[in-house]
Amino acid sequence: MTKPTLDAWLCCFFCKSRYAPFNCLIKELSAHRSEKKCWLLFRENSELQNVKFFDETPTCIRDEDQTTLIDITRMDCSNCGEHLGGKIVHVHDKHPIIHEGQYVVQLTKKP
Repeated sequence: MTKPTLDAWLCCFFCKSRYAPFNCLIKELSAHRSEKKCWLLFRENSELQNVKFFDETPTCIRDEDQTTLIDITRMDCSNCGEHLGGKIVHVHDKHPIIHEGQYVVQLTKKP
């Protein structure tokens, strides 16, 4: 007997291109939730599609009570250019959940 697999994907809000499979979701980073956005953390081997990466920048990311300094590359939709999130390329502080190679997807509530 085989287990059913979930074929559900996050899609770009503007062009509807699928880019991140839900079965690779680790968790929501609830410290970054607001009325207008939330951040989701995806596994490093998520096999994202229809994305391009550029511009590495340092930023802080929070998970529960711990803040960690990371370097992240910008991740945009390769079809329409909409900003989708980023890929963690370096973690400056040891963290039990957040590590290099993972993806942070930012879901934004559009008007």
